[in-house]
Amino acid sequence: MKSEDLADAIWESMREEVVKFIEQESQITSASLYEERVVELSRKFAQDLITKSQGKMPKSRNSKKSPD
Repeated sequence: MKSEDLADAIWESMREEVVKFIEQESQITSASLYEERVVELSRKFAQDLITKSQGKMPKSRNSKKSPD
C-alpha cells in the first residue's frame, strides 16, 4: 500500500472518531470528563497510527530474522 493511501486510511478512521466526539461534545458538562475524552481520542489516534503504519506483524516476535 502506498504511503498516501495508508495515510488516507488512517485519517478516515480517525475522522469518524472526531465526528462522534464533536456530536457528543455539547453534552459533556464536566471539564474533567471532556479532558478524559480528548486524551482517550489522542491515545486511540496514536495506537491506530502505530499499528496501521507497521503493516503485518510476524507470527512470533521472538523468532530469528535470519537462519544463522
